Amino acid sequence: MIASIHQPSTATFALFDKLLLLSGGKPQYFGPVISLNGYLESVGCPIPQHTNPAEFVLELVNSDFEKDQQQAQSRLATLQQRWTNSEHAKSLTNKIQASIQEEKTIDAGSIPHQNQNMVSDVLTLVHRSFIKSYRDLVAYGIRIAMYLGKCSLCGMIPTPRLI
Repeated sequence: MIASIHQPSTATFALFDKLLLLSGGKPQYFGPVISLNGYLESVGCPIPQHTNPAEFVLELVNSDFEKDQQQAQSRLATLQQRWTNSEHAKSLTNKIQASIQEEKTIDAGSIPHQNQNMVSDVLTLVHRSFIKSYRDLVAYGIRIAMYLGKCSLCGMIPTPRLI
Protein backbone atom coordinates (compact mmCIF):
# COMPACT_ATOMS: atom_id res chain seq x y z
CA MET A 1 0.00 0.00 0.00
CA ILE A 2 1.22 3.48 -0.81
CA ALA A 3 0.13 6.38 1.35
CA SER A 4 0.90 10.05 1.21
CA ILE A 5 0.43 11.70 4.58
CA HIS A 6 1.46 15.25 5.33
CA GLN A 7 3.01 15.67 8.75
CA PRO A 8 1.83 12.48 10.50
CA SER A 9 2.09 12.04 14.24
CA THR A 10 5.08 10.17 15.62
CA ALA A 11 2.93 7.10 16.32
CA THR A 12 1.54 7.06 12.76
CA PHE A 13 4.99 7.67 11.26
CA ALA A 14 6.39 4.70 13.17
CA LEU A 15 3.78 2.40 11.60
CA PHE A 16 5.19 2.84 8.09
CA ASP A 17 7.57 0.24 6.71
CA LYS A 18 9.32 2.36 4.09
CA LEU A 19 9.65 6.04 3.37
CA LEU A 20 10.23 7.83 0.06
CA LEU A 21 11.23 11.40 0.77
CA LEU A 22 11.07 13.72 -2.24
CA SER A 23 11.90 17.39 -2.53
CA GLY A 24 11.58 19.25 -5.79
CA GLY A 25 10.93 15.93 -7.53
CA LYS A 26 14.28 14.52 -6.44
CA PRO A 27 14.79 11.74 -3.91
CA GLN A 28 16.23 12.69 -0.55
CA TYR A 29 15.78 9.26 1.06
CA PHE A 30 14.20 5.92 0.29
CA GLY A 31 14.25 2.99 2.65
CA PRO A 32 12.96 1.62 5.93
CA VAL A 33 11.61 4.19 8.39
CA ILE A 34 13.67 2.63 11.17
CA SER A 35 16.86 3.38 9.17
CA LEU A 36 15.98 7.06 8.61
CA ASN A 37 17.58 8.32 11.83
CA GLY A 38 20.83 6.48 11.10
CA TYR A 39 20.90 7.80 7.55
CA LEU A 40 20.26 11.39 8.66
CA GLU A 41 23.03 11.09 11.26
CA SER A 42 25.39 9.84 8.55
CA VAL A 43 24.71 12.92 6.39
CA GLY A 44 25.07 15.32 9.31
CA CYS A 45 21.40 16.02 10.07
CA PRO A 46 20.49 13.97 13.16
CA ILE A 47 16.92 14.15 14.44
CA PRO A 48 16.91 16.10 17.72
CA GLN A 49 15.66 14.27 20.79
CA HIS A 50 11.94 14.77 21.65
CA THR A 51 11.16 15.88 18.07
CA ASN A 52 8.55 14.43 15.75
CA PRO A 53 10.69 12.79 13.03
CA ALA A 54 8.13 13.48 10.31
CA GLU A 55 7.97 17.17 11.20
CA PHE A 56 11.77 17.42 11.34
CA VAL A 57 12.19 15.75 7.95
CA LEU A 58 9.54 17.97 6.36
CA GLU A 59 11.27 21.09 7.64
CA LEU A 60 14.60 19.72 6.44
CA VAL A 61 13.53 19.12 2.82
CA ASN A 62 10.97 21.92 2.42
CA SER A 63 12.23 25.22 1.08
CA ASP A 64 8.88 26.90 0.45
CA PHE A 65 8.81 28.93 3.66
CA GLU A 66 12.49 29.78 3.96
CA LYS A 67 13.46 33.46 3.94
CA ASP A 68 16.77 32.80 2.19
CA GLN A 69 15.71 30.71 -0.82
CA GLN A 70 19.24 30.49 -2.20
CA GLN A 71 20.54 28.96 1.03
CA ALA A 72 17.55 26.57 1.17
CA GLN A 73 18.12 25.42 -2.41
CA SER A 74 21.80 24.91 -1.67
CA ARG A 75 20.92 22.81 1.40
CA LEU A 76 18.51 20.69 -0.67
CA ALA A 77 21.08 20.18 -3.43
CA THR A 78 23.61 19.08 -0.81
CA LEU A 79 21.13 16.64 0.76
CA GLN A 80 20.21 15.25 -2.65
CA GLN A 81 23.89 14.81 -3.55
CA ARG A 82 24.54 13.08 -0.22
CA TRP A 83 21.64 10.71 -0.93
CA THR A 84 22.95 9.95 -4.40
CA ASN A 85 26.41 9.15 -3.00
CA SER A 86 25.12 7.19 0.02
CA GLU A 87 25.42 3.45 0.47
CA HIS A 88 21.61 3.24 0.78
CA ALA A 89 21.14 4.71 -2.70
CA LYS A 90 23.90 2.61 -4.25
CA SER A 91 22.44 -0.57 -2.74
CA LEU A 92 18.99 0.35 -4.06
CA THR A 93 20.40 1.08 -7.54
CA ASN A 94 22.17 -2.30 -7.55
CA LYS A 95 18.95 -4.08 -6.59
CA ILE A 96 17.07 -2.31 -9.39
CA GLN A 97 19.77 -3.20 -11.93
CA ALA A 98 19.74 -6.83 -10.80
CA SER A 99 15.96 -6.92 -11.12
CA ILE A 100 16.17 -5.50 -14.65
CA GLN A 101 18.79 -8.07 -15.64
CA GLU A 102 16.69 -10.88 -14.15
CA GLU A 103 13.66 -9.70 -16.08
CA LYS A 104 15.64 -9.68 -19.33
CA THR A 105 16.76 -13.28 -18.79
CA ILE A 106 13.22 -14.58 -18.36
CA ASP A 107 11.96 -16.10 -21.57
CA ALA A 108 8.89 -14.14 -22.58
CA GLY A 109 7.37 -17.26 -24.14
CA SER A 110 7.37 -19.12 -20.84
CA ILE A 111 5.06 -16.61 -19.17
CA PRO A 112 1.44 -17.56 -19.73
CA HIS A 113 -0.55 -14.67 -21.13
CA GLN A 114 -4.26 -14.34 -20.63
CA ASN A 115 -5.85 -13.52 -23.95
CA GLN A 116 -9.00 -11.78 -22.91
CA ASN A 117 -11.26 -10.43 -25.54
CA MET A 118 -13.59 -7.47 -25.38
CA VAL A 119 -16.65 -9.58 -24.52
CA SER A 120 -15.07 -11.02 -21.38
CA ASP A 121 -13.87 -7.54 -20.36
CA VAL A 122 -17.39 -6.13 -20.76
CA LEU A 123 -18.92 -9.04 -18.85
CA THR A 124 -16.42 -8.55 -16.02
CA LEU A 125 -17.20 -4.84 -15.80
CA VAL A 126 -20.98 -5.45 -15.89
CA HIS A 127 -20.61 -8.06 -13.14
CA ARG A 128 -18.63 -5.61 -11.00
CA SER A 129 -21.24 -2.94 -11.63
CA PHE A 130 -24.04 -5.24 -10.44
CA ILE A 131 -22.07 -6.13 -7.33
CA LYS A 132 -21.51 -2.44 -6.62
CA SER A 133 -25.19 -1.60 -7.11
CA TYR A 134 -26.22 -4.50 -4.88
CA ARG A 135 -23.90 -3.33 -2.10
CA ASP A 136 -25.08 0.28 -2.34
CA LEU A 137 -28.79 -0.42 -2.58
CA VAL A 138 -29.90 2.79 -0.83
CA ALA A 139 -28.11 5.09 -3.28
CA TYR A 140 -29.41 3.23 -6.30
CA GLY A 141 -32.92 3.03 -4.79
CA ILE A 142 -32.94 6.81 -4.36
CA ARG A 143 -31.79 7.24 -7.96
CA ILE A 144 -34.56 4.95 -9.25
CA ALA A 145 -37.19 6.81 -7.22
CA MET A 146 -35.85 10.15 -8.46
CA TYR A 147 -35.96 9.10 -12.12
CA LEU A 148 -39.45 7.60 -11.76
CA GLY A 149 -40.64 10.90 -10.25
CA LYS A 150 -38.96 12.84 -13.02
CA CYS A 151 -40.61 10.67 -15.67
CA SER A 152 -44.00 11.09 -13.99
CA LEU A 153 -43.64 14.87 -13.92
CA CYS A 154 -42.54 15.00 -17.55
CA GLY A 155 -45.50 12.78 -18.49
CA MET A 156 -47.94 15.21 -16.86
CA ILE A 157 -46.83 18.18 -18.96
CA PRO A 158 -49.60 18.88 -21.46
CA THR A 159 -48.54 18.83 -25.08
CA PRO A 160 -49.67 21.70 -27.35
CA ARG A 161 -52.25 20.79 -29.98
CA LEU A 162 -51.81 21.86 -33.52
CA ILE A 163 -54.94 22.81 -35.36
